[in-house]
Amino acid sequence: MTILRLIGIFILNTIGVLVIGCTEQKDPNEPVTAYILAEISDKVFVTTFPRCNYEDAYDLDEFSTKSVVFNFQAKTFSGNLNNEFHCPSEDLGMVFRTTILPLYKLEGKVVKDKSYFYFPYSRNKVLEQIPHVEYLRIDSTQAMLIIEGMQNQTSPLKLVFTTYDEEGLSSFHNYYRLYTLLDNDFELQYQIRIMNDDYNQRFNISGYDTQFAQAFKDVIAADGRVLDHPEIIQGFVDNNERVIEFFKAHGQIITKIEFDKINDADHTVE
Repeated sequence: MTILRLIGIFILNTIGVLVIGCTEQKDPNEPVTAYILAEISDKVFVTTFPRCNYEDAYDLDEFSTKSVVFNFQAKTFSGNLNNEFHCPSEDLGMVFRTTILPLYKLEGKVVKDKSYFYFPYSRNKVLEQIPHVEYLRIDSTQAMLIIEGMQNQTSPLKLVFTTYDEEGLSSFHNYYRLYTLLDNDFELQYQIRIMNDDYNQRFNISGYDTQFAQAFKDVIAADGRVLDHPEIIQGFVDNNERVIEFFKAHGQIITKIEFDKINDADHTVE
């Protein structure tokens, strides 16, 4: 093992970022590859996006990290039927942060599948449930659904939303936080926004279908009985499956042995 390799491992363990290749400042549209190492298996999630979509890519061509934060337009995962994306710009609407990180042991134990999404709560906090969906309150203003096994669903999904109170609806009800799994050992955290007419006209946006999210908001405003509308919840599931496919199209899974070979090759001393 080379000295550079030892230094790299020290950096990874200390601050969570291991530089594999570094070049001078490059075009924001050029591809950058990130390696995310699993904590509970020997998997490595490899993902490639334009430099501009990374929060901390700087001028690197490749890097290894404990988690990756991306910047995407709000519309990217909000009913994006064509999976279109581009460099983020506030001139084109809100920019959301999206994160991929490994699953970690919870209280010293490996927890997988939908069970991972209960933490730091417990299944005892489930207030109501229907087939495939459980409802939990987080606090006085937020609730979440844990969804698994619905039609065409390949990965469990946690949906966090703002509940209705005496102050009525606010801008917070236009946003939803989603958590899902990529290849079982990695968590994807992202947001969607209701692409309503006012927002679309302001930023000249078209071609995005978030009727399911608007319908969910309408139920919250009416009576809050979201479990009475599994067809609306299915809309979030279908949207989530598109998001998963989006990241699969820009990534792959390798083993840590394969990652070590790539890393050793990049740091071979001539």
